[in-house]
Amino acid sequence: MALPTDFWLFTRPIAHRGLWGGEVIENSLTAYQAAMDKNYPIEIDLYLSSDGEIVCFHDENLYRMTGKNIKIYDRTLAKLKALSLKGTAEKIPTLREVLDLVCGKVPLLIEIKDQPNDLIVDKTVEILKAYNGEFAVQSFNPFYIKKVKRLAPAFICGILGTNEKERGNITNFVLKRLCFNFIIKPEFISYNKKGLKYVKRKSKKTPVIAWTILNEKERQSLPPFVKNYIFENFVPKK
Repeated sequence: MALPTDFWLFTRPIAHRGLWGGEVIENSLTAYQAAMDKNYPIEIDLYLSSDGEIVCFHDENLYRMTGKNIKIYDRTLAKLKALSLKGTAEKIPTLREVLDLVCGKVPLLIEIKDQPNDLIVDKTVEILKAYNGEFAVQSFNPFYIKKVKRLAPAFICGILGTNEKERGNITNFVLKRLCFNFIIKPEFISYNKKGLKYVKRKSKKTPVIAWTILNEKERQSLPPFVKNYIFENFVPKK
């Protein structure tokens, strides 16, 4: 489905993990509220706890944010809730808590992280079907997006891609070349800023969103074909 050119996904800069920095912790309810206060759409990341609850957290490993060297999907929600983010009073929020907070006030760009339990897709779709606000779903995993489209054909879905070598050779090949786009037919592509020249040749008519823009200089240097961007650590000029 082709989206209109004035759709929020292409016109409103998106706050990566909320609007955070300084004392405001990424992927916290406070960071999400800060983005809402400035009317920015919010990018969030989803993992499934070991007891089947969806939480909003960026890293597969909890160490950077909590000091615990464990995988997030190996812990129950109760154990995750016992942890503090960066030693503050902030806790790892659930998807339901985030949706209750946002309540349709700003759109959400929702990334389903690659993880061992693919029930994350089913549970995410189930929750989002009952949500009345605007959102779009994206993932590096094309099979997740294919499943989302099967379970919820009306959902707006995009594929994440990168030319950075962060994974195994086969996965890197797929992520760089967006090999499954002809099957999943994404409504948009989210691609890392360093690979934009490459993705221009691959995107054809599919709109491109760049990530992650860190300052005004990077924002101003985005090529014209990029429809929007995900940002962090600065507040874009209007």
